[in-house]
Amino acid sequence: MARLPRIAKIVLPLLREGMGPGVTVTTWGPNIDYRQFPMLNVRRVGGTELTGHEDLFAKPVIELTAYGTEGLPETEDLYADAVYVLRQAVRKRTQTEFGYLGSLKETMGATQFSSPFQDSWRIQGLIQLGQRPPRST
Repeated sequence: MARLPRIAKIVLPLLREGMGPGVTVTTWGPNIDYRQFPMLNVRRVGGTELTGHEDLFAKPVIELTAYGTEGLPETEDLYADAVYVLRQAVRKRTQTEFGYLGSLKETMGATQFSSPFQDSWRIQGLIQLGQRPPRST
């Protein structure tokens, strides 16, 4: 592997499994005809790689956004539950096909923003993740 894969290839499967079938997990907001709430959106917004060792370690920053239609407290809980899933994956070094998470640091905690979707709530935070390649067995 010449470089580490996109961080979404690790984060999405972890969140989909950890949050269960009732939560939509995406990297791009679906068309209104296919949009289902509650919804989590994951987007890389920056970060760093270890120069000379891009295949071994990176510290990408993701924007994690929770959207809900029940109410603000429920949407805050959705965000908190998603962060908990990622923290557990770090603690357990949960492997995915594309690697695992070695660390997690919330650089901007849960913050309420206006939602672009009608009749919904939006909670968003920034999270720096330590990204590692798959371990050999």
